[in-house]
Amino acid sequence: MAIVSKLDLGVLLDLDQTLVLTDAIEPLRRKRDWRSVYQSFEKTTLPPGTRSFIQQITRIANVGVVTNSPRSYAERLLAYHELDIPVLVAYRDVTNHKPHPEPLLLAAKRLEIPVHRCVHVGDSATDIEASVRAGAMTLAVSWGAARAIVDVRVELVAHSWDEVFQFVRSAAGSQAVGVRL
Repeated sequence: MAIVSKLDLGVLLDLDQTLVLTDAIEPLRRKRDWRSVYQSFEKTTLPPGTRSFIQQITRIANVGVVTNSPRSYAERLLAYHELDIPVLVAYRDVTNHKPHPEPLLLAAKRLEIPVHRCVHVGDSATDIEASVRAGAMTLAVSWGAARAIVDVRVELVAHSWDEVFQFVRSAAGSQAVGVRL
């Protein structure tokens, strides 16, 4: 298996219910009881295969997280799960939030990748709308709250990180053929 250098491709990941399953702490988040939220991170989990996916995808693409959540929450949640993602665009980083395209456009700019060369992976209609409006490739995941996404604008509804990886590898083209999850 050959390891290739990163390509002119970005992968933008939604945080809640995509990268990390956070539905167990959602009631605390709605109350904005941040102290209790942070103390409850042990109730959050990663979808199966997340660590392997992050390890492999960073070999072929530039990776970022785009969330409507506050930065301090996102940074702490990523640190709790030991996920090292180089770019994070959070709530206060932009004026307009998803479904507006601004957060995706900023993340692509920070990755130094044209947004049309970015794959945005999310779990909600808000994520899909932001992807489409930004001009990114649109993927939805079926775990978490988004088990029944039906939207013709979605290029793939993935049921596993392996399916997301295969799509990204395909989008990367022949240079990423030797890289497997």
